[in-house]
Amino acid sequence: MRSSLEEQFRTLITDPLRHRQERVVLIVDAIDECKSGPQRRELLDTLAKAVQESRNVKIFITSRPDPVIESVLRPLSIKSKLEDRLHDIKHRDNVDDIAAYVHQSLYTVLPQDKRQRLIEKSSGLFIWASTACRMLNNEATLESHERIYDRLISADQTGDIDDVYKLILERIPPEHNAMLCNMLALLLAAFEPPTVYDLDDILQHTGIGGSAKALVQSLGSVLIEDKTTKTIQFRHPTLVEYLRRCCIAPIPENPNKVYIDIHNAHGQLSSWCFNNLESRKEGLKFNICGVESSFYRNRDFLDLEARISRSIRRNLRYSSLHWPFHIAQADIEWRSKLGNKIEQIIRAPYALYWMEVLSFVGGVSRAIDGLRAMIHNTVSASFQYILALDLTRHEDGRGD
Repeated sequence: MRSSLEEQFRTLITDPLRHRQERVVLIVDAIDECKSGPQRRELLDTLAKAVQESRNVKIFITSRPDPVIESVLRPLSIKSKLEDRLHDIKHRDNVDDIAAYVHQSLYTVLPQDKRQRLIEKSSGLFIWASTACRMLNNEATLESHERIYDRLISADQTGDIDDVYKLILERIPPEHNAMLCNMLALLLAAFEPPTVYDLDDILQHTGIGGSAKALVQSLGSVLIEDKTTKTIQFRHPTLVEYLRRCCIAPIPENPNKVYIDIHNAHGQLSSWCFNNLESRKEGLKFNICGVESSFYRNRDFLDLEARISRSIRRNLRYSSLHWPFHIAQADIEWRSKLGNKIEQIIRAPYALYWMEVLSFVGGVSRAIDGLRAMIHNTVSASFQYILALDLTRHEDGRGD
């Protein structure tokens, strides 16, 4: 049985440090990136107890402004200081850090006076400065440094990161705009960061065209391919927030506005998931991991991880875990188009093959939540009945 966060923290960190004589400082960076409010609250409560129980332990926490974090920390008597320095241009640390970064990054690109103008334009927002520097250092761009600099300086508001993102996307040739927005929508809709290979496979399946590698290269100032996992990731959460604000359709007076059709992207990913599930070579099948008997439980196999890695490919794992959530967030047109695919997966024998994969990858609970989300978002009463019936039949799944 999994230990609680508090128990794990005490066993792995607090207890070993308690026997040390010297002071220990723990740094927890970007605590606001914990997925949910309850998770952030639990982590902060655990850290607070650690400080109370160990006098030699001090904890330094950084975060973007967050109401949950502030509500937990503000009443604590043990806190030393609670400051908001994120956008404080008057704070010397912010100005000095940005100045050092800009001068070092653009030393051979821009003269000192222009570097200083960019520092002032950033208005204490480091992500603005770092994104601007990556734009100017991007070797894949066809624009001159002077042209990029002029556009950055002429942005409407000082330090507004949305203006920088808008400039980056506006540099894409108009004939590629729709394809680019579709690719960004797929990245935004994905529940796990895709690899370059994954995205290329999705683009080929959906007929969008384009290249994942070219996307990362052309938007290198805001996208990155992780060297270890090979996944495509957004460089900063502010880009995700900006793209979500672009999910509102453009008005006729502003047709060139960046538009991210997130519901269509969920539909496209749903279709790709079904393609993976139905693949004769690497899709769902009877006894996918080649177990000797169905009477054995997962824990009885010493080589289970090797079997899973060998038999359940990355695309099949993703599709098994997430297709219901993609369907739940797809538009009505996509749900109607994929209705037959959905019914095929949730009926025997595919339902049994699917549940077996879910059991192996620890995704039974995820699937149940996904089916419930589908029931909640599906308008057809008869279709809701089919989903509800299969949900009650298979809710227990195959044990681990």
